[in-house]
Amino acid sequence: MITFTGRAKEDITFNSLEYSLPRKKAILAGFLRINGYLGRRENLSIVSMATENAKVAKYLYQLFKDVYDIKPTFNYVTRKNYGKKTTKFIVVIDENVEAISEDLSLNFYSTTIPRTIVYSDDTLAGYITGAFLASGSVTSPKSSNYHLEIVVDHEKLAERIKKMIEGFAKASFNPRVTKRRDKFIVYLKKSDQISEFLIFVGASNASLEYESVRIDRDMQNSTNRMFICDNANYQKTLKSSEEQIENITIVKKYYDAKVLDNPKLMALMDLRLNNEDANLQELADLLTEEMKSEKPISKGNINHLFIKLKKLAEPYKNK
Repeated sequence: MITFTGRAKEDITFNSLEYSLPRKKAILAGFLRINGYLGRRENLSIVSMATENAKVAKYLYQLFKDVYDIKPTFNYVTRKNYGKKTTKFIVVIDENVEAISEDLSLNFYSTTIPRTIVYSDDTLAGYITGAFLASGSVTSPKSSNYHLEIVVDHEKLAERIKKMIEGFAKASFNPRVTKRRDKFIVYLKKSDQISEFLIFVGASNASLEYESVRIDRDMQNSTNRMFICDNANYQKTLKSSEEQIENITIVKKYYDAKVLDNPKLMALMDLRLNNEDANLQELADLLTEEMKSEKPISKGNINHLFIKLKKLAEPYKNK
């Protein structure tokens, strides 16, 4: 089953073939810098790129064909690791390698980002797109642990990619850098920034899916919290009601109407006995109607009457 990361990367490959030539070059440069390898075959220089996503490999193949009018070699290698079968798809450039490397300002040992490749928002987005396709991942929006990352080998390169993401003019990103074993991770943790980043790299459909699932999950969590809160409030109301009914029973036993001389309190006592699970606001509305009051009786007024009732009952509670 394809992961959300896989769907996001495939979304990029579907939506970005009409990009400008400079942006396409920046995508290739970003991917090659992180996941490209320079080698030799039959005394000729070659550049190879590996990915576990077949559509990403096909996309790279098509980009090289469009930009440089060449036909890369395309193959795959299948391996078993701890019983799990994995397939790597490999795109190999074996013609015009020197000219292409020069045109993309490729230097597999440098941590600088070439200004000849990245010089605008458009090319910046392209380079980061290539980097994400090469070593990026994003957690499923179904998870509460929102996380998007790009993995690189060098700390300085991670810091430069971080600054590039921060510098994108059309969005506000707050990436961080951390070390994991011998790798350096550029990551985002805020869900709104992750959603914006997916649009930034051309995965707009994945962003819509991300937001839809995240909002549904957050709404469900909010509903659950409201239910818990409402239930807690209901239990609190019942507990208060039990104490109030006890006080009413005592007051009715030891006091008569002349001593109380408070029609509002007398009416509230009867309302509470007949509405054991009513909260303060509901009692306030009922008492307003009962007393035919032009001015609504407040919750504060109801609370004040119950405090008075408690004081009246207190001396008789141990009898």
